[in-house]
Amino acid sequence: MNIFSITGSDFFKALTGKYQNIFIDCLEIIYNSYRTELSYGIDKEVLVLQLTDYFDRNNSADIQFEDGAEVFKDSRAKANEFLRKLKAYGWIEYEFGNDQRAKIVMPNHSVTIMQAFTAITDVKEMEYQSEVSAIYSLLTNENLYDRPYPQIIKPVYDRTLALFTELKKLNTGIRKYIDELTEGQTPEELMEHFFSYNENIGSKAYHRMKTNDNVSRFRNTIVSRLRDILGDEGIRERAVIGYQNIEGENDKTEAGDKVIEIITNVIGYFDSYDDIEKEIERKHSKYLRSAVNRAKLAFLNTNNIEGKISTILRCLANAFESEEEYGIYDDVPDDYCRIFNMFPQGFLSGESLKTIGISKKIVDVDEIFTPQTVSEEEILQRRTALKEKNEHRFSRKNINAFVRILLKDRAEINASEIEVHTKRDMIRAIFISIYGRDKRSEYIVLPKENIICNNGFTFKDFTLKRRAKQHGS
Repeated sequence: MNIFSITGSDFFKALTGKYQNIFIDCLEIIYNSYRTELSYGIDKEVLVLQLTDYFDRNNSADIQFEDGAEVFKDSRAKANEFLRKLKAYGWIEYEFGNDQRAKIVMPNHSVTIMQAFTAITDVKEMEYQSEVSAIYSLLTNENLYDRPYPQIIKPVYDRTLALFTELKKLNTGIRKYIDELTEGQTPEELMEHFFSYNENIGSKAYHRMKTNDNVSRFRNTIVSRLRDILGDEGIRERAVIGYQNIEGENDKTEAGDKVIEIITNVIGYFDSYDDIEKEIERKHSKYLRSAVNRAKLAFLNTNNIEGKISTILRCLANAFESEEEYGIYDDVPDDYCRIFNMFPQGFLSGESLKTIGISKKIVDVDEIFTPQTVSEEEILQRRTALKEKNEHRFSRKNINAFVRILLKDRAEINASEIEVHTKRDMIRAIFISIYGRDKRSEYIVLPKENIICNNGFTFKDFTLKRRAKQHGS
């Protein structure tokens, strides 16, 4: 049967267009309103009040549908119009009682769709143990064998189908779950949550499947009981009669084949459990390794010295480039600019693969160019400029000299006491912190937890202390 012959051709129009979210909200309000009712029907006026309250709280904008010219401004008018649309699309129906009061009713297909939406958004995981225990209990309860089809075979088949559907969903969704746990997290977050991953990775259902919800504990008895039903002619005969009564099958032979097929399918599901478990275990291990590698990569990128320098300078660059008046190269020395090229890239040139020539052709030497004469005054100016440039470099020697001036007769000094007025001052503070971790520096850096805000620059405070001289040095 074609689904549109049941729902109507306009049924899914509510789920498309610019008001699809409002339609879903209205359908949820209608569906949830039936929980306290005896049927999926509720007084229209009650629903209008609930929907009016919804539009008062959430949707103040005017509403106009593409297929109409009327503009709805009032919340009650919006509520009535959305009910009218839902009725036209086939989501709801009107019923009138003896008192002529209108009731809004959800037909079966609408209820089924709303139940599916709820299952998708709630994402409730199955308790495998409860399903397997129920199957086990049905098959081992001797009092149920007087009517084996409705009391044992049919519910066992339904529960088995639901159980293995959930296991297949776990098998399919385990990669997505691990990616959600690890992607986009900082190394600190990965470290903080890593030790809980074994409980949650691949969802908690994976952990339960491997421990208390293990299907293997009940499988042998379940399969054994099902084979007993197939081998017991009396039970099988009663099951065929039950199938005919419930499923409306007049042909006894056809009913017998269906009963055997159902039981055989259930046995097949439980026989395939080992393969499904191995597949889930394989994916779990594979994606867990990926998560660990992702954590390692994150730590390698930030916790070594090169990673720290790269992160600091990248953050500074982003901050400078976001300024409206100044760019990253304003008021910044050439030495600092070259730091951004601290990781040189190289490639293998095609010319490097050429063979060495055996003979050389002797040709006339080109005339040597005549150098331009440079005056003594220009030479002096260039030497002076080069000297000043070297004095302003952020070399280890210059930084050590700067720290000596800072410390003078003091035993230690905090970075928060260093004057920071320009970007150059801030960059110098960065290099003070970096060089302080090198044993060749004359001072050491002790990090602190407090954050300093100084003239618009923000950085974590640290303490500078003279490095103790080692004996023999």
